[in-house]
Amino acid sequence: MAARARVIVRLPLIVAVVGAESVGKTTLATALAEKLGAPLVPEVAREYLAGHSTYGPADLAEIARRQQRAEWRVSARRKNVVVADTDLVVLKVWWETRFGVLDEVIARALAADVAKGNRRYLVPTPDIPWQADPLRENPLDRDVLHERYIDALKALDVEFEEVSGAPAARLDTAAHAVGRWLASRAR
Repeated sequence: MAARARVIVRLPLIVAVVGAESVGKTTLATALAEKLGAPLVPEVAREYLAGHSTYGPADLAEIARRQQRAEWRVSARRKNVVVADTDLVVLKVWWETRFGVLDEVIARALAADVAKGNRRYLVPTPDIPWQADPLRENPLDRDVLHERYIDALKALDVEFEEVSGAPAARLDTAAHAVGRWLASRAR
């Protein structure tokens, strides 16, 4: 009897852009995806919350589910790199900031995502001007939130790169980081 061939499926590198409000996450994620020719996973919270005047834990749980499904759909294309404009780390920090102890379902989903080993993070610093938006809540505590993101990523023991400065400098730093991460995966 012939031995069965083993098929190894290499997961794409997921590069998630996370951080405080109004730090240029969407701008960076969009520009990076374009520069790399990579698919972009959009942030689903903005569309979801556009139809809500208030939100609670059930809404954040639903946003987390939708964000993860959006990422799975894009990742199924089997590209080498996928850029995500947010992921469950954002939901973790958002939930803990707003409601306290993180929902166990989201915590387990985040742990499972991280355990796959194919996730890296870009964290824009709050060194650009705040832009008001009806969905933004934290104009005065971006520095504190930035540190919460850094602490969360360290606690998850994942690789990340802080990006700062003008949009072109942020994009260059991000592209170099992705190049390093891809090179380390090739070894």
